[in-house]
Amino acid sequence: MTEPHDATTLLALDAGVRETGWAIFRPEGAIETGAIGTATRRRVDAESRVGQLVESLDLLVAQWQPASVAHSLPSGIHWPVPALDLLQASLVQWSQKHGLAVHAYTAQEVRAAIVGHTNASRQQLAYAVMVRLGLIGQSKTTHEWEALAVGCYHRDR
Repeated sequence: MTEPHDATTLLALDAGVRETGWAIFRPEGAIETGAIGTATRRRVDAESRVGQLVESLDLLVAQWQPASVAHSLPSGIHWPVPALDLLQASLVQWSQKHGLAVHAYTAQEVRAAIVGHTNASRQQLAYAVMVRLGLIGQSKTTHEWEALAVGCYHRDR
């Protein structure tokens, strides 16, 4: 039997086919971050990578019992990208399987809210999140900073 979701816990994602950053938010703030990626350097097809991502997300849900998930949408691409379509569809199925409320935001709206302009660099976004959450000097991957930014944006809305 699975434990009930904690209505105050948010799983924030910077979802990507190759690497996904995640952050757990509780009322007291972000408490944990990490990155999910393939452990091999050889080429792995998108379906396998997304399958590994979903398995890792299942483990995060089991550990943290979030009630909702906020994630960034791929942006800036104006043509079909099958791997991104597969990622998006898999996230929808995964969230439904776990009964999670889903909130999706564009990178531009997150950057505008956190940094003040839509074309902020990764470094500018990371610094703004560091300041906002009191994480100055902490080392995280770009995807972790992006997930933290999505979580901050969602909580502030």
